[in-house]
Amino acid sequence: MKTVRVHLDAHVHAYPWHDVSALFRTALDRMPRKTPTDLHVVALAERADCSFFQALAQDEFRLPADRWQILAWDPDGAVKVRHLPDQRNLWIMAGRQMAAAGRVEVSSLGSDVPVPDGQSAADTIRAILDAGGLPALNWAPGKWLFQRGKLIRRLCAAFPPSQLVLIDTSLRCRGWPAPRLYARERQKGRAILAGSDPLPAAGEESAAGAYYASFSIPALDDHARLVAPLKAALTSGNLAITYGGRRDSPLRLLRRLRRHQSAPAGFSSRPS
Repeated sequence: MKTVRVHLDAHVHAYPWHDVSALFRTALDRMPRKTPTDLHVVALAERADCSFFQALAQDEFRLPADRWQILAWDPDGAVKVRHLPDQRNLWIMAGRQMAAAGRVEVSSLGSDVPVPDGQSAADTIRAILDAGGLPALNWAPGKWLFQRGKLIRRLCAAFPPSQLVLIDTSLRCRGWPAPRLYARERQKGRAILAGSDPLPAAGEESAAGAYYASFSIPALDDHARLVAPLKAALTSGNLAITYGGRRDSPLRLLRRLRRHQSAPAGFSSRPS
């Protein structure tokens, strides 16, 4: 069976004050292109007050025409674009991030259907599944500890690998041990992805593509359709995943968090 290599930054925020053209170019620059068939993917994690993918789909936002060309729309929730200066392609996959009760972060991969914040994490996951998305729990500093850590473990027990994936992020700086949960869940066949997690501050475009997951999936039958085969691979229970890029150093993480805290109120009025 022919396969294709995928490089996926699974947690990308595109905020209204970001230069999204620069964000996507940076992601492309950081992810490898070992063969011409490699696929490069950024999965959006848009908050309730962000609507980049919807604006792009409705032609209310256009990437600079001298640098980007839309090649295909996947009706399951993705757009393939080409960076014209070097003819590299990038898949932008729709996705949402919800702040569930207790400030647990839940993302939806491959679905732009809004799910209200504030519901229980379990109800949020069910709503994402009902909308056709793939639910993901995102690692964030302090949000997998104590009672919330127990909740994360209960959610993993309640939802099988076919219904829930985990996303490590660059905010788990180098030297910060991986949660023990990762090893246990990998043994169960659950996909553990990686994402750059740009913060809601100016200049965070530079974080895109800094941390990503790589894996192989069956070659696409239709080069304009990515979401369904990608989700099938992520939920197959036997996906071999490697990681590329680098998580933040402790000093860089501190600088990013300080920049986030000092941003104007409109930049960071909600959790990242």
